[in-house]
Order: sequence, then structure tokens, then C-alpha cells
Amino acid sequence: MGIQNIPEHELARLREKAKEITGSQFDYQSSYTELLSRRLNGEPLQYIEEYVPFYSIQINVDQRCLIPRPETEYMIEIIKNNISAPKKILDVGTGSGCIALMMKKLFPDSEVHAVDISNDAITLAKENAEINNLEVNFYQSDLLTNVEKLDFDLIVANLPYIPTSNLPTLQKEVIDYEPLIALDGGEDGLLYINKLLDNLKNTNSNELVLVLEVDISHAQSLRDSITDWKDVKLEKDLVERDRYIVARK
Repeated sequence: MGIQNIPEHELARLREKAKEITGSQFDYQSSYTELLSRRLNGEPLQYIEEYVPFYSIQINVDQRCLIPRPETEYMIEIIKNNISAPKKILDVGTGSGCIALMMKKLFPDSEVHAVDISNDAITLAKENAEINNLEVNFYQSDLLTNVEKLDFDLIVANLPYIPTSNLPTLQKEVIDYEPLIALDGGEDGLLYINKLLDNLKNTNSNELVLVLEVDISHAQSLRDSITDWKDVKLEKDLVERDRYIVARK
């Protein structure tokens, strides 16, 4: 990546970060050069800035988590449109904690739990809970393995859904810097989503709403395969692609 390939708005953000680091509006050049070098090496701007806005909160991000995408931010709208006052919520594969924290902000009277297979991600999510002064129960779990009671009325999951063979086609800055464990969905991209659906087969809850973010190439077939839920529908993302599944027990 050459400096000519970095848009001016990114350079401006790097300058602001350099000023923040040095505490000076004028004497920040060496810090700026260091940050620019990191960006030229392909490090994502969000990791350099160390935070991103997400819906109505701000979260810290680093290489312990995937950088939240606009599709995941829009997932909050999908949830708002499909459930009004959940009492107990579970976020599976929480990463930075962004979805779980937004659930607590949107539904302050709810009890929110969030799990991730990565202890590093859980540590970061807890940091983000403190930063935003939001109370969420974060704990390590491989999907639902360490979840004691499945008495939730909303389960949200943005699980890895990229087929393993497609990972080398991702942008270099994603491959080199972001945790691939948060992207690798196994041979067909459905490994974890299907495991979660299997885990939920025996839940007796009559009021459970499940919201999944999925790959657009899987959306239709997944919807058709979920036959043990009474209402399964697809929702579109910001560019009108089938991106979310909303299912009700």
C-alpha cells in the first residue's frame, strides 16, 4: 500500500490520533509518521485508532476481536423491529461485545449474557462494558457449552460464516491482522451456525426469538432448513441482500 492509496480522510484521522497521543496540536510529526507506517503496512485504521463507533455506543477494538461491520451494526435495527421487551438475552460469539452492550443499552431492564470461545475477546468485551457503564455477563464458552440455563427469550448470534477455502480471498489487512477464528466457518461456512441450531433443538421456550447474521449465499437454504421453528423469515441488509434470519419457537 502506497501513501497515494490512503484517502485524505484517513490521513486526517491519523493526524488527529497522533495529536491525541502527543498531546500537541503542532509537535506530532514523529507520532504521525509511526502511525502512517502502520497503516501503510496494512494495519486496519480502526486498530490504529483503537476504537470504533457502534450504533449509539463507542467500543475499543484491537487484534483480540473482529472489527464490527456495518451489517452487524444494522443487525441492531433488525432486532429492534422484531422484539419489543426481551427479559433475558444471550449473544453468542460476542467478540468485542458490541451487540451485547447495545442490547443492554436498548433494553436496560433485561438481563444480558454474552459468550465467546476466545478468552481474549471476553477480556476485551468486559473492558468495553466498563467503558460504556453497561452491565453484561460475559463468559468464555464454545457456543452454548458453558451456558447453564437456556431460558432466554432472545438469542443473537453473529458467528463465523466464511468457508475456509474463501479465507485467502479476503483483503490482506483482514488476513494479516484480524482474528481468523472469528471468520472461519468451516468447510461450507455453516459449521457453527448449524451447531448452534442443533444446540437449540431441545429448548422448550415458547417465546424464544433467534436472530442470526448469515452469508447472503446461505440465507435462503438456511431458512428452508430450519423446520423445527414455527416462524422463520429473512431480513435484508442495507443494500437489500438477504443477511439475517429471524426465527421464533
